[in-house]
Amino acid sequence: MGGIVKSLILLVIMTVSPAVGAGAEDLPAYWRKTMTNDPSTNFYLAQTLKPLSNKDAETIRVLRLSLIAGNLCLGASINTRTGEAFLQQAGYDRLRGKAWDEAAFLANDWFKHFNYRSLAHLCAGIDYIFGPEGKLAPNLVKPGKGEPKGSYDPLDSYYMRLPPLRKPNG
Repeated sequence: MGGIVKSLILLVIMTVSPAVGAGAEDLPAYWRKTMTNDPSTNFYLAQTLKPLSNKDAETIRVLRLSLIAGNLCLGASINTRTGEAFLQQAGYDRLRGKAWDEAAFLANDWFKHFNYRSLAHLCAGIDYIFGPEGKLAPNLVKPGKGEPKGSYDPLDSYYMRLPPLRKPNG
């Protein structure tokens, strides 16, 4: 009798687990209300538009945002030709030594608390930042679906570790 009860419990657990996992993939409803293409309702989008104190740090932040959006948002893609023109115009290749270190520190500090929620809101606001009339770099990233590629897991919503950028000149 004990073996049958254990088998039934195991069967119930195995049957319920996929349903729980499927529900975990959906973004919370209260996020959806603020996942807009409008900085007045999307706090994370508004934060991306705040200028940094250093022009080079601003360039690095825009580069990181574009790489994140183009690679981690569903259906989004980076326009490499526009990206190369942006980096050339911003003087990215001239960053060296102490100038790079200071700019990278400021830009990376901005991403210190970047998590899945930040990513979801960034994906929702790609068009505002990088679309045809983008506020940071027009036409740099094609918007896509406005959602992250990976699924949401409320049990693992810690900060995302983003790989460091390579110095442009070694």
